[in-house]
Amino acid sequence: MANLIARIGIYGDIHLSSKNYGAHRDYPNESLNYFRNITKIAEEGRFTHLIGCGDFSFGRFGTLEYRLAVEEELQKQCNLTKGNRYELKGNHDIAGYGMTERDYYIKKGLIKDSTNFSIGNLNISMVDYGCANTANMNIKLDSGMVNLAIAHDFYRFSNTNTPQFGQAIILDNMKNWFGLDYLICGHVHKQMTFEGEIENADKTAKHKLIVDYPGSPSRPSYREGYMDENGQVPIIDVYDDGKIDFNIAEFDLLPLSESFNLEEKAEEAKQKEEKEKKVDISDIVQELDAHDRNVGNPEDIIRSMENIDQRYKDKAIDLLERALA
Repeated sequence: MANLIARIGIYGDIHLSSKNYGAHRDYPNESLNYFRNITKIAEEGRFTHLIGCGDFSFGRFGTLEYRLAVEEELQKQCNLTKGNRYELKGNHDIAGYGMTERDYYIKKGLIKDSTNFSIGNLNISMVDYGCANTANMNIKLDSGMVNLAIAHDFYRFSNTNTPQFGQAIILDNMKNWFGLDYLICGHVHKQMTFEGEIENADKTAKHKLIVDYPGSPSRPSYREGYMDENGQVPIIDVYDDGKIDFNIAEFDLLPLSESFNLEEKAEEAKQKEEKEKKVDISDIVQELDAHDRNVGNPEDIIRSMENIDQRYKDKAIDLLERALA
């Protein structure tokens, strides 16, 4: 019977912050609770390793109470995994003001920096933000090997149908990643899974790659239609006979109405809609003022104007008719 030699848990951007954020009702407590859920899953699952996908925090923590709560969870996670607690460097883990929270806890020994390692038949590469083309990949093409990368950036294939999440790194072009079997990504906060192929350098072979985004359990900002209802922790089990199993642990997130101030978001949307409905007819007034009045009546002049939205023309005529009534 095969023996389990490693159970590796991976979670998406946690974005810890002691300040309220993104129309949340109580972002500090909510983000802490989800961080505690990750600890609980690690404890119940007896994880040997725990890896964060980056974006550990939004800036520096502003209260000692929050810092103490974060440190308590980190200490638990570190103890549970016997120090095998890693965190990638995300774009929010880089700052011009100096040391970030991720850097601070690496210095304190509660988090380990990104690194590559192999355990059993599993080869892991950790790729920090902005390092897609420079990272030293731990990929072995031997039979039976499974190659996994954990990265922080927006990756997709050229034919992947995804929403617009910013500038993407196209996986088709990543020849040095040929042989990669799985890619688990941070940076994008929406859960999604898709697959494609990477071709080798001499274009003689293609290798299937499965890409998974576990999302951000803290859901920093509200984007209608793109909000996850649960948190996900991908889990990789490694056995001494070479077998590799992939599973996902889930935990509940607060209902959106409890998490976010939806009334505030609705008011913002209303104001935006009203602003868009307001018609700026200044261009029409200027052109009408400069027009030769002997050519025709003002209504006809307005209707004949080019390169002006019809809504603006209609509004200008309506205001003119009211003024003359």
